[in-house]
Amino acid sequence: MSTATMTREEHLEDFNRCRFGMIVFLISEAMLFIGLIASYVVYRMSNPDFIHAELDIYRIKLPDVTTMNVIMLMNTVILIGSSFTYHFAEVALIKGKKGVIPLMLLTILMGSIFLGVQGYEWLHLKHEGLWINTASVYGANFFTLTGFHGAHVTIGVLLLIWVLIKIMTGNQTRENHTAVMCVGLYWHFVDVVWVFLFTVLYLW
Repeated sequence: MSTATMTREEHLEDFNRCRFGMIVFLISEAMLFIGLIASYVVYRMSNPDFIHAELDIYRIKLPDVTTMNVIMLMNTVILIGSSFTYHFAEVALIKGKKGVIPLMLLTILMGSIFLGVQGYEWLHLKHEGLWINTASVYGANFFTLTGFHGAHVTIGVLLLIWVLIKIMTGNQTRENHTAVMCVGLYWHFVDVVWVFLFTVLYLW
């Protein structure tokens, strides 16, 4: 068996092992998010007016809901768009085309913008009096869900930077792109989770 053939086989084995490991990890993460979201949904369905009741008790007045929803909708579009830019970067790398680095930089930028907007929202809500230790169940649920997801996005952005460095140094190529694939699975997962959180926390 030639060295080239062995290299391809080793790469395929590493690729499959990494993909399997990442899928198992994401399933465990999905279970955590499902548990958090389900607890919020069940509580809200059993207490439809609990949000307004708790805000009234603590005399917290949220900013205009429509304005905040529009801002977060735009932020959602940015995050979902980053999944497409990452996918196009991965395809370009596999096909040996140009534009991989600009697309990766754009993905990192879009992920960073999402975190920046969410950070601004947190500071704005804190200024209005809504924080982790206020508004009882609602405050705890809102900041736990968005914070847990925000932590995952932060890790994702760091992973994107790591992958970009590996691409720029030639460690990720069309023949060996295991890291790009695994990080891509993680990033797409984070984006999908946010769609559910946005629906439950903002649109509902």
